[in-house]
Amino acid sequence: LTKIVNSLTGKMEIGAPMACAYLLGHKDHYTSHRFEPFSWKSFVREAMKPWHPDNNDNIVGFTDKVTVRKSEDGNYIGISPVFDYIYRPKIYEDVNLYDWIRLSRKK
Repeated sequence: LTKIVNSLTGKMEIGAPMACAYLLGHKDHYTSHRFEPFSWKSFVREAMKPWHPDNNDNIVGFTDKVTVRKSEDGNYIGISPVFDYIYRPKIYEDVNLYDWIRLSRKK
């Protein structure tokens, strides 16, 4: 049975529409909506800090991704989605996390 399956999968071909989509750089699926990638673990870690101040660095599976950029005045600034939400402008104080991720766009 394994030999038959291996023989059949070795002879599989990619269809012309799939090959064209790959060569043109299109996605392999169609959707009517735009989905934002969202890593909730960094937000959960930030929310847990008041209750677990000593164990934040020891939580397995929680890794924060922070980009460091040099500002115009020469200072270095840490940029992350968590910081974007925490330090959002005052006019967006009433926007919850779900709506912030759903509606905000970075340029």
